[in-house]
Amino acid sequence: MRLFVITLTLLFSFELYAQELYTARGFWQETKKETYRKIADRKLKGDSLTSAELLYLEDYEKYLAGYYERLPDEEKRKYQQQKNQWDLELITPAEPTQSNFELRTRDRLVNGVYGAYYGFSFVIGTEASGPAAAGIIPITAGLWQLGPVINKKKYANINASTIRAGNSGRLLGLVNGSFLGILVAGNSENSGNTSLLFSSIGSITLGEIAFQTQKRKNYSEGHIELMRHYGFLGPFASGMLLASAEVSDNHAIGAGLLAGGIGGLVVGHHAAQKYAYTQGDVDVISSLTIISTGLGFAVVAEAISEDLSPGLFLLPGLTAVSGTLLGQRSVRGAAITKSQGNIISFAAGGAALVGLGLMIVAEVESASLAIGVPSVLALIAHQAMFSSYKKQNLAAVRLGQTTDKRLQFSMNVAPENYYANKQAGEKIVQTGQLASPIVKLRLKF
Repeated sequence: MRLFVITLTLLFSFELYAQELYTARGFWQETKKETYRKIADRKLKGDSLTSAELLYLEDYEKYLAGYYERLPDEEKRKYQQQKNQWDLELITPAEPTQSNFELRTRDRLVNGVYGAYYGFSFVIGTEASGPAAAGIIPITAGLWQLGPVINKKKYANINASTIRAGNSGRLLGLVNGSFLGILVAGNSENSGNTSLLFSSIGSITLGEIAFQTQKRKNYSEGHIELMRHYGFLGPFASGMLLASAEVSDNHAIGAGLLAGGIGGLVVGHHAAQKYAYTQGDVDVISSLTIISTGLGFAVVAEAISEDLSPGLFLLPGLTAVSGTLLGQRSVRGAAITKSQGNIISFAAGGAALVGLGLMIVAEVESASLAIGVPSVLALIAHQAMFSSYKKQNLAAVRLGQTTDKRLQFSMNVAPENYYANKQAGEKIVQTGQLASPIVKLRLKF
């Protein structure tokens, strides 16, 4: 039996090594193997284990220790950071995957809207006219809506996250494409038309890249949403920097905004790889970013009314970035669900509207108060709901952990040992060996 267990352990080790699975997630999965957990739980409760089971535990725990030692330092840190969130997966049942995903009505509608926009941008950008120009818009709208019919292979084996990634790519491509158009056209008279044309080109290109990448890589919804968030945060921060520097050349403006857009996508992808954010987590991060941006604009609004330095436009950019970083830090281990994230965002938005209404009723003339008070109320509501959900989720994780730190007591009665001790009574006296206990008490702190 011992040889079998050791052989099994070596086979596990070899397989992990061959597939380069020495990762934080892989180690966590090994610690949650069903056979090991069942035997470890029984031992923890004080149940009697057979010699084979004790040997299995000893060898498997040695295997786990060796696995952990082989983890890179970055993976060890990742394990410590994400262990609680992964443990929550054992409590919260995973949503069933859609093996036969069907395009929803809104998906077909979105395809048609983007197709209409592409036709519209072509007509305006090329300054086309006449009946042919008017017909282009419904033609492109129809072609994009017929996409799943024309190219069935593209839409095979997709799910809702694939569609979400593709639509996010279209939107971000539209924005960054317009920045590229500004960079190319500069201060020329047709800069607007050029920007419109490039927005469609960028939308089609980035949308297709995002669709195919998600279909191949199958990133989590949190990964997609975080990249989307940074895809807008990057250009916003760059725009605030350009405004503070009073840049007026369109070439420089386009270049700065485009750099912010591309840089945001890169940073968002990198951040999503370092921690497995849920879609709810990103909702919390995004809403906190908007609130912190509002607080920054509250200061800028007052400064503008007093004709102060435009350099203060840096402040909203800094508060937006700070809100994102603080949000990322605060959601670690919280594992906010999609519904929880939605409620947190709704609470913040509702509080902001109440604050705005109060400022209107009070006939407040200060721009700083008109923006600042709704932002403060939104922040209070946001943090109150988030703290409540985070405590709830962390409590659920602690409840589901097998290694309970509380006082544990168990009792195991073995009446058969009475007869065994009676028969071996003289031998026990002569050899000094201990008698087998009839009642075994176990107290663990």
